[in-house]
Amino acid sequence: MSRQAGTTSTGQARAGRGSVRPGSARMRRDTAAAYLLIAPAVLIIAVFGVFPLFFTGYISLFNWRLAPGRFLGLGNFAEALGPSAWPVAGFVAAVVGIVGASVLLQRERRRTGSAVRAAGTVRAAGIVLAAGAAVLAAVSLSAMATRGDPDVFASLRVTAWYALLTVPFQLVGGLALALFLTRKIAGRQAFRVIYLLPYVAPTVATATVFELLFSLRPDSLANRLVSLLGMRPLQWLQEPGGIFSLAFGTTGLAASPAWWAPWAQGPSLALLTIVLYSWWVFIGYYALIYINGLSAIPRQLYEAAEVDGAGAVRRFFSITLPLLSPTTYFLTLLGVIGTFKAFTQLYVLRTAAAAGTTDSVSVLVFFTFFRKARLGYASAVSLVLFVIVLALTLVQQRTLERGVTYGD
Repeated sequence: MSRQAGTTSTGQARAGRGSVRPGSARMRRDTAAAYLLIAPAVLIIAVFGVFPLFFTGYISLFNWRLAPGRFLGLGNFAEALGPSAWPVAGFVAAVVGIVGASVLLQRERRRTGSAVRAAGTVRAAGIVLAAGAAVLAAVSLSAMATRGDPDVFASLRVTAWYALLTVPFQLVGGLALALFLTRKIAGRQAFRVIYLLPYVAPTVATATVFELLFSLRPDSLANRLVSLLGMRPLQWLQEPGGIFSLAFGTTGLAASPAWWAPWAQGPSLALLTIVLYSWWVFIGYYALIYINGLSAIPRQLYEAAEVDGAGAVRRFFSITLPLLSPTTYFLTLLGVIGTFKAFTQLYVLRTAAAAGTTDSVSVLVFFTFFRKARLGYASAVSLVLFVIVLALTLVQQRTLERGVTYGD
């Protein structure tokens, strides 16, 4: 007993000597060393990340050209979004309403037992709130579009079309390609490298190849393919007409003063061509991420499902898709942010003949900043884009993250 007590007291003494008391000199030295180690990273983030954001906000308050001009306050924002404040406030309230509706609907979905019978009111409130928020967002955007800068809202429309036509199709195409490349086929590794080449190659080089494929010449590869369908040669990157107008003859909508008229024409054929380029470049990258996600799914789950008699379709929807939800959520979040900030491919493939129908918000900010030398106005528009991307990210987190299924 005495030997055991002595051993215990010795261990406690050693633990006491190894521990660090709060406020001691050693604790202060360790804290100072930790701050010194992270100081370079903090300095880089502060200089190249935080400071430019606040300085952009400062510039947006002035009529800033080559030198600081007179103070405008929110004048640049009023020029971009319209002089009335209620549409902006209404749009912000709509975003908050959509987030609140998603919270109500997700909470109602998780109810069990007797609470399910009493959840009808919560579900109805969530649906009504979501519908009201959608109507409020449409009314607010319509008011801003009719009173604000038409170039800003035209670029927002281009950016929205670009995001809608790229992210969903790249997710589906990347998943399909990943499922194909995970099969036991000859030359599987070579196929993975080939499909990833457009992503790792320089954008200017791949854009040059794409321009040759979609040249407006009748003997280009794209025009030869459409000629097999009995169609006339198309202008592709130089066609400003909307695809709905070209397909259904609704070109008269262009003269309509209604806010929905440009949307009814659809994205221009030039923008759709750039969308095809984005598919070609990014589907291989999406497939690579999905392959990593597929490799993390335990094979035992598929074997157990086969023993239970589940077919390939049932295994895909019951095992593969749910366990790929973290990967899909990551790619969706990354894709939406990336498409709303997209610049390089849109700038490289744009043509003057497209009449600005491929100019996203980032391209508009670039031209406003460097060609028109309106630094203050370009800063205001870039902050508007920043707020939109931030709002979309928050909405996606509240609406999609709750549906993510992890393996544990």
